[in-house]
Amino acid sequence: MITILSHNITSPLGFTSQENFEAILDGKSALRRNISCFGLPEKVCASLFDRDTIESKVAALDIDSSRYTFFEKIAILSATDAIASAGIDPSSDDVIFIISSTKGNVDYLEFDEYDERCFLSGSAKKIADYFRNPNIPVTVSNACISGLSAQILAERLLISGQYRTAVVIGADTLSKFIISGFQSFMALSATECRPYDKWRNGLNLGEAAATLVFSRLDDNKSANYRWHLASTSSHNDANHISGPSRTGQGAYLVLKDLIKDCDIDDIAFINAHGTSTLYNDEMESIAIHRAGLDKVPVNGLKGFYGHTLGAAGIVETILSTMALDKGLILPTRGYSEPGTSRELNLDSKLRKTNGRTFIKLLSGFGGSNAGVRFIKTLSPDSSDSTEASASQAEKGLKRIDNAAINRDGNDTTGINTRVIDEIIITPTGIKHGDRSEDWNVDSLTELYREKCGNYPKFFKMDNLCKLGFIASEIILSDFPKEEKEKCAVILFNRDGSLNTDRNYMKTICDTTNFFPSPATFVYTLANIVTGEIAIRHKIFGETSFYILDKEEAELQNKIVTSTFLTSSPKMILTGWVEYENCHDYYAHFQLIKPTT
Repeated sequence: MITILSHNITSPLGFTSQENFEAILDGKSALRRNISCFGLPEKVCASLFDRDTIESKVAALDIDSSRYTFFEKIAILSATDAIASAGIDPSSDDVIFIISSTKGNVDYLEFDEYDERCFLSGSAKKIADYFRNPNIPVTVSNACISGLSAQILAERLLISGQYRTAVVIGADTLSKFIISGFQSFMALSATECRPYDKWRNGLNLGEAAATLVFSRLDDNKSANYRWHLASTSSHNDANHISGPSRTGQGAYLVLKDLIKDCDIDDIAFINAHGTSTLYNDEMESIAIHRAGLDKVPVNGLKGFYGHTLGAAGIVETILSTMALDKGLILPTRGYSEPGTSRELNLDSKLRKTNGRTFIKLLSGFGGSNAGVRFIKTLSPDSSDSTEASASQAEKGLKRIDNAAINRDGNDTTGINTRVIDEIIITPTGIKHGDRSEDWNVDSLTELYREKCGNYPKFFKMDNLCKLGFIASEIILSDFPKEEKEKCAVILFNRDGSLNTDRNYMKTICDTTNFFPSPATFVYTLANIVTGEIAIRHKIFGETSFYILDKEEAELQNKIVTSTFLTSSPKMILTGWVEYENCHDYYAHFQLIKPTT
């Protein structure tokens, strides 16, 4: 069983989880209306750190400020507090650092399109190195669901016995790059957002860093109560890279997974994504109704922070645990009148609950959807321990108990896999299975025309997606629909979508020639390549994107193999996909199946 040892939220509302929680109970919001940011022509409503305050906090920790970017500083600040509270040694080799972020230091592209600080893998290593951790850190870059994807990865790596503790840090800062991108979609509101409300007109963005320290149950024996990960799930809706499914298919599949071993009456609330955009809120309302959860209380916290991107899933998970510790359901700030076709059990006021389990739900670009369900169980000697809570624990933790956690730290999960197909693509040739072919093609489009069928959407993709699409098309085309539907797609690279990031930055650098393109911006999310593959092949399984400093076969295998522990894909399409330019690209994909 995986338990929370400690947590921290570092945000414009406070520098500890408690400060943030108390601010919300007091009805405070970090959002500021109609502010001009980063020289952009349009005003926005956003939640921003005071830079001088962050620098003073960094100085108090005696951190060499010149060595770290602002993004790295807030991540370190948050992790420092959480690690101290957990009482763990972060330099131990049984501790893994997992970083959740959508864009990291992308703002540095404005000054140098080849700035090494823009590599998320480099930032992750600097953060892990600060704590003297010897392991390779993993960065989850899975659009808006990154914070939950990181928690799901932590669960898997701990259940499999590969690590004893996981430090999961979610962080993002705002910049001209990010704000202009959302403006290009006309998705931002100049006033405070109104989740699920009839008069909602867009989202707000925010900055934050948050940390969850997870451990296996036996590392938290002294706690009077424990928050456990009871179930997790991730599904693609295979609908559109920038628009959610009109039927809520991906979120619906997630919710069905989460409640499989749970009595609906035990659920205190669903903490939903609630971005305040027309389509996201509508999609979530449909999914919640389809899952039979329309009577369960729902809340959304974007009215306090805005959308904090890679930090959102962690910030909102922490606040949800703290609320249930007090028997509370936090209010949905900004909500007043139902604005979705399926009415939800929402309230703008604080409510009370006796529940001990909650669901955290997120969705994002690339068709991605993820959810986690946490359950609060009491130790046997607790005065509050009741037959009812014991029953909840037994039901909610049954799946994890069955995963056979090895407490000695060895991987004895019994999951073996076999490679059923493999492909390598470079500018000079292709190797597919036992067949190799040399060539000298001028572009990926030429390669597509030679090797693939007729799929007009290919021509609108960025080059990273084109490369991943060609590799997946060659491998997956002959598989039957029912097998592909339950496939998972798990990809890796070093630089995310840096090639497309550079192209997008060129559209916003010159204020006299300012033309931010939504068609380009959406491809600045690395996970879009997995979304394009899912849409093409109608894959409704998990789609995840991870960033490492380089190909690490052993670590990649750990991540991919552990996926079979908490989900049940029929097969996994996985590999490395990286595009620098037309003379420098590389894809190495494998299709694997479990043998047991």
